[in-house]
Amino acid sequence: MMKLKYVIIFCVLIVSTLSAQIAQAQSTTGDRFLVDSIDIEGNERVTDGTVLAYLPLQVGDEISLTTLDQAISALFATDLFQDVSISRDGNKVVITIQENPIINRISIEGNDVLSDERLLEELDIQPRRVYTRDIAVNASKRLLSIYRLSGRFAAEVVPKVIRLDNNRVDLIFEVNEGELIKIESIRFIGNQQFSDYALRQVISSRERRWWAFLSSSDKYDPGRLDFDVRLLRQFYLARGYADISVERAQGGLLPDRSGFAVTFAINEGPRYKLRDISFTSEIDNLDLVALRDEVPIDSEDWYDSRLIEEGLLNITNALGNIGYAFVNIVPEPSTSPEDQYIDILIRIGTAQKNYIERIEVVNNTRTLDSVIRRELEIVEGDSFNQLKIDRSLRKIRGLGYFRNVNVEALPGTAEDTSVLRVDVEEQPTGDFSVGVGYSSIDKGTITLGINEKNFLGSGRAVKFAASVSDTRADYRVGLTEPYFLDRNLRGSIEVFNESVEADTVDLESTGFSSSVFFNAADDYYHRIGYDLASNTATQKSTTATSLTGEENKTQTSSAVRYTLGRSTLDNRFDPTEGSLYELTEEYSGIGGDVTYLKSRFRAAYYQPFAFRKVVLGVRGEMGYVDGLGERVTQSSRFTLGGRKVRGFDGGGIGPRDTGANSAVGGNKTYSGSVEVISSLGLSEDLGVRWTVFSDFGTVWDTDFPEGVTAPNESAMRQTVGFGFLWDTAIGPLTFYWADPISKESHDRTKRFQFNIGTRF
Repeated sequence: MMKLKYVIIFCVLIVSTLSAQIAQAQSTTGDRFLVDSIDIEGNERVTDGTVLAYLPLQVGDEISLTTLDQAISALFATDLFQDVSISRDGNKVVITIQENPIINRISIEGNDVLSDERLLEELDIQPRRVYTRDIAVNASKRLLSIYRLSGRFAAEVVPKVIRLDNNRVDLIFEVNEGELIKIESIRFIGNQQFSDYALRQVISSRERRWWAFLSSSDKYDPGRLDFDVRLLRQFYLARGYADISVERAQGGLLPDRSGFAVTFAINEGPRYKLRDISFTSEIDNLDLVALRDEVPIDSEDWYDSRLIEEGLLNITNALGNIGYAFVNIVPEPSTSPEDQYIDILIRIGTAQKNYIERIEVVNNTRTLDSVIRRELEIVEGDSFNQLKIDRSLRKIRGLGYFRNVNVEALPGTAEDTSVLRVDVEEQPTGDFSVGVGYSSIDKGTITLGINEKNFLGSGRAVKFAASVSDTRADYRVGLTEPYFLDRNLRGSIEVFNESVEADTVDLESTGFSSSVFFNAADDYYHRIGYDLASNTATQKSTTATSLTGEENKTQTSSAVRYTLGRSTLDNRFDPTEGSLYELTEEYSGIGGDVTYLKSRFRAAYYQPFAFRKVVLGVRGEMGYVDGLGERVTQSSRFTLGGRKVRGFDGGGIGPRDTGANSAVGGNKTYSGSVEVISSLGLSEDLGVRWTVFSDFGTVWDTDFPEGVTAPNESAMRQTVGFGFLWDTAIGPLTFYWADPISKESHDRTKRFQFNIGTRF
């Protein structure tokens, strides 16, 4: 009986399965048909051919209802259609579509802080584009993100669609910008060794400050918070806390939506001293003891990640100087929390000496390749030498033609070759300037200038300049050829007319100046020049009691000069590192009426500290002029004042005319300065640096001592002061306050000085 039961059940299952398969086959056969034609209805702008191109079927295909569903999905995916329906009329397929509208105009209303141009540029939605709902939604989200980056987290954006005839729409975004929400408080949790105040100075975010209206650092920005976390880590790692972790950084909007409260959670860990630095090297015959000297940190010093990074860079450069271009150097720190020591293992990977296969110059759209290549101290086929590459980089940057210059060593076609890629970013090198300036020394100044430092990309410089102030007028036209006679010679010629109004005499000089300059090895340079000028002195004071030696005379000076110098300054106009030594000898007497031998020496030294946040600068110069048997006239003497010894008026130091109380200058002079420049304590956004300084100097000795107060008084004058250097869009501004701590009774002082222009 049981067996019969199982047989019946088995038969029922077989019959059921076969019935289902037969029914499915019949259904499938009934759904499939051969397409005889395709009709398209409802399209106005989109052609029939465009619709047919998107369909997964064509006339003559045998299709099923599933194929029609796929066709509907394909047409919707084009974003061209608002509605699509497909029906079957026998073997004919009928497609009915409703097209999406076309955007006629995009506008933004209600915005005031951010302009239409900026917002529309970010949206990048053009008229004549097909409109879909996703476009409006995504554009609204993009506008909100822009406002949040600007600190306006209460902003609201509502998209509106105005339908027009011919299936067109105007897309309008109504904006409520809301109040500017800034950071109200920044607090730290878990910091034991450093106060909240100290850590606030480390990060880039700032609490709201009423006086910092030009700064954007108090705007809440999640991206800036991530940067702040890195800054905090670097701060602790530089002070021995190798296990530092910033566990979270979060910002929350206050309940009254008046601002954000930012919190950093910190786990400082112990502070470590360095026990030992060891090396392993896969390069044979390396002097590892010498490489240890490249790391500027000693055992028992507090661990400082910045010094380790500096040491790794020094090691990389040292290996590059002996021909190893690509070396993998990996530091492996190992901490011992029990005794609070850290050991560093520096692994130097395998490498072989490299040679320069080729040099590529890229992105120089205007400057000729030859202008850049002639500054390189290394050529194809030379051994790789990082020192020469660094010097070449400094020389190319010193041209002043490029906003940015990078030199990258890339692997060559062989393992022992390198490709040197010089990547430059061009910047404008010509300018036409009309300006009004002010200096507390020269008073008001009007300038007009046409200057092109890189004429037609050839490296030649042409200029016309005119400068007129209350006491001086200067007109110059010049040409400079950087590679004169196709050699490493910079030749220049300049025609000038200069007039100066002094207290007792007017001086006018007309002539030309020419020179040839060339670089030598080890950053030395030479300059040879010749000047020819006609000088006219017109006496205008009736109270003057001294003689200038030039009273109402016109004299011709013909002078040759030679300069020998050495400069490693990183910037000629605002140096922060390097040194300068320069000696100039000038002899006048090759024809003409003026005879003298003038010697001048100047030197400068700049050294950054605290990882380039503080710069110490020392500079000085001295000069001596000898009439070679004749008396030195006033225009050939030295004067000294506020530009070199701040705290004194222009020409305020040295011998003075007893009657007119005007400076007469001297045959001997020296001056100098010691200063510290830094931005510590000031926001980087302001572009302001402070300086404290002490200047000193004097000038004395005249060949016409009659009627002169203290003609041979050589006592040194000294001042101390402070100032601010501000980099602005109109140029660098300098403000100095200085007081003399040693001076003579006849000197003229000036406590405050202001200037627009370069500092050095």
